[in-house]
Amino acid sequence: MPVIRIVIVGDTQRILPIERVAFLRETNDAGRIAVGKAVLSEPSDVLVHLGDLVGAVGSAADWVRFDAIYAPGVLTAKHLRVCRGNHDCGGLLMGNPRVFNQRYPESLQTLQVRDVASCRLLLLDTNASHMTMAQWQAQRDAFATQLHLSDADPDVRSVVVFGHHSPFTNGRWHPPAPEVYEGFVGPFLQSKKTRLFFSGHVHGYERFLIEGRHFVVAGGGGGARFAHLHGKKQRQRAELDLPDPNPLHYVVVEIDDANFKCVTRGLTETGTFATIDEFSSLPGT
Repeated sequence: MPVIRIVIVGDTQRILPIERVAFLRETNDAGRIAVGKAVLSEPSDVLVHLGDLVGAVGSAADWVRFDAIYAPGVLTAKHLRVCRGNHDCGGLLMGNPRVFNQRYPESLQTLQVRDVASCRLLLLDTNASHMTMAQWQAQRDAFATQLHLSDADPDVRSVVVFGHHSPFTNGRWHPPAPEVYEGFVGPFLQSKKTRLFFSGHVHGYERFLIEGRHFVVAGGGGGARFAHLHGKKQRQRAELDLPDPNPLHYVVVEIDDANFKCVTRGLTETGTFATIDEFSSLPGT
């Protein structure tokens, strides 16, 4: 059985002007470009973006910057799949989400299902506040149904879940999303074939081990980096507690049958990339 390669990046947005003025947050233009080049240079069967592609979704200039790094033709060749982030929903500061909605209609208010060989990818829209109660419940029901079908399907060896908002995080600015925890964590842990749950939103890298399953926050695609709670102040004990500011980063997952190897590559001060985390996820662990 061939090895499946999934490359994951999140939160590639440029800082909003008000954030730079009011909070003195970093812009990270050079780092964002470096991450993008590294991501696109990685061989992959699918590229997953965890959301918040641009800072102001209604800004033509922001989309020009994004396309200069992540050329649409290249993304198509990389089989890009996108989770909708909060910036991608638009609003008073972010503008009209028309461009995002036209580009990625499959990411709106529904569960995406993508099979790559023996691995099933489930991509969530975690923006509960931008969905009706009926839409949110329909997605929860679809998620539970897909996990049940996956458990019963011998051709599906493993399931990996992606979403923007994090059910577990020690980020200072963004707490865990209770609606994501309540809606998806229970079924995820009860399924026999789920292995990894990736999220973004918090601009840093975190990893948690819950009942033998890895929950990874990978929001390091170029947004202003956020601080985290450390040591005894942590909301949830992290398997990896990096010092702040976390490096910009992306993740590569290699799947061999149902065995995983995950490597996270972080941008160093010299402009090169180094491994900041590496772990395996084996069946039954």
